[in-house]
Amino acid sequence: MSIKIKRHLQASCPEIAGLLDGMKTVPRLKRRDMPLPEALVRVVAGQMLSAQAAATIYERVRVRAEAARLPGSWLLDHESLRACGLSGSKARTICDVAAHVGRDAAALDHWYGLPPDDLMAAIKQYRGLGDWTASIIALFYVGHEDIFPAADGSIQRALALIEARLHVRGTRRRRRFDPDAASPYRSYLAMYLWRALDGGLLVHPETTRLARS
Repeated sequence: MSIKIKRHLQASCPEIAGLLDGMKTVPRLKRRDMPLPEALVRVVAGQMLSAQAAATIYERVRVRAEAARLPGSWLLDHESLRACGLSGSKARTICDVAAHVGRDAAALDHWYGLPPDDLMAAIKQYRGLGDWTASIIALFYVGHEDIFPAADGSIQRALALIEARLHVRGTRRRRRFDPDAASPYRSYLAMYLWRALDGGLLVHPETTRLARS
């Protein structure tokens, strides 16, 4: 099925068909084995941070919750979260989640059955959770297949590079690249774009030209 999704993306987004053709197939998304309140803590901790810094802070939070014998780190109090290195706003967001779900790790499990727009709205109802956080939760923890994280900085960069490539090709009737054309598999489009950036496969055409000269 994963290869069929890749072929769907190549057919619906012909502007990047060649790019995807040279990439390994992204496996099917699935829900992660982590309670969603805990997933929120992990993603909130990583907002606007490098992967390494985010992992360090989340590990402090997890260890502190374990030491306090809590069923989840979302139940840590504001002071404890701040002591782990979270900002005041992030700590307040996590405390807000705790106030809604209490000690019930399965309190948010209904998210798994929501369609894309409803899922994003449900996540963003909490203070401090915007489009980026909602899309990361939807993709990597709920495993939703039709979420496009347009607020992600790397995705925005990827889209700009694709547009630059299309501009260089220069056709009079060129249409703009439309991520929504990848529906109902927009999540996989995002995964391929992230991989293309990480692998150096998606670069500015001027960079490619200079490298060849």
